[in-house]
Amino acid sequence: MSIRAYLENLARRTGDAWNRFWFQPSDPLPLAILRIVVGTIALYLVGSFGFDLLRYFGPNGILSTSNVRALLDVTDNEYRWSYLNYAGDTTTLWVMHGAGLAILAAFTVGLFTRITSVLSVIVFLAYVHRAWVLTDQAEPIVSMLLLYLSLGPSGEAMSIDAWRKRRRAPHTPSASATYGATVVLRLIQVHTALIYLMMFLGKQLATFVWWQGSAVWWLIARPDTCLVDLRWMHEYPYLISIWTTSIIWFEPAFAVLIWNPLVRPLLVFGSGLYWLSVAVLLGNVPFCAAMFASGLSFVGASQWRGMCGGYCETGSPNVAVRKPAGSAA
Repeated sequence: MSIRAYLENLARRTGDAWNRFWFQPSDPLPLAILRIVVGTIALYLVGSFGFDLLRYFGPNGILSTSNVRALLDVTDNEYRWSYLNYAGDTTTLWVMHGAGLAILAAFTVGLFTRITSVLSVIVFLAYVHRAWVLTDQAEPIVSMLLLYLSLGPSGEAMSIDAWRKRRRAPHTPSASATYGATVVLRLIQVHTALIYLMMFLGKQLATFVWWQGSAVWWLIARPDTCLVDLRWMHEYPYLISIWTTSIIWFEPAFAVLIWNPLVRPLLVFGSGLYWLSVAVLLGNVPFCAAMFASGLSFVGASQWRGMCGGYCETGSPNVAVRKPAGSAA
């Protein structure tokens, strides 16, 4: 084979693999599962502000409009837009809060998903921008997932929209496989793998506590964050070292090996155990739940259908395939 023929074959096969990875039509069922899980987490995070809504965002609250502007002028003078800034009285603030919760609830159940998915991003970011001093690791992950879900057909399955569509046309396929679902899933998957990789690289800055096997103990010794009192483990340093080492090496293993279909089920299952253990140590359950949810993007439609059976009726095997514009018939 000549060099020219080799390069042409390499370019063609690389292009075919790239197109299959990003643009091969797929079932939107995994996006629907993510919509329900991520929407529930977002609903919880925003709803939790309701217990101290006036204390935080009221006209005389800790994060009132005037206080936020003063804080931003002192820090980086960055403008953070939020529709909560236009709540001039307590009644308007409660109405805005209730409307935001209603939008997130509608998105979660898949009602007018094309509209509520975009509005959910606006609602969630409104609270993140207004109360950025109260946020932690969970909000950036949930924001990322909401943004990607707003770009894809996340309401085409397991939603009120899909149920209404079947009621209107009961003999048509309930969902269409599109390249839009594939693109969004790939964006979430790539972003998730990079997050795992960055977490691993970030631990290189704390060489002593992580590579000496004592990081887990330092987290256990903080009773203000650890969900369970595990201080009895000081008598078993080897268990602490094994736990610490497993956290270190699971992150790069997930980032690299998750792309292998053979070991993917093991890594997705392992991520559940991983984030459960991290939730016990950190006490940040929403963050761990959001990261586990992002890992669920690697579970295919056939696997979801096998696990939930009839509850995934909108992801039936007779899904119609909608080819990208300009593709061969």
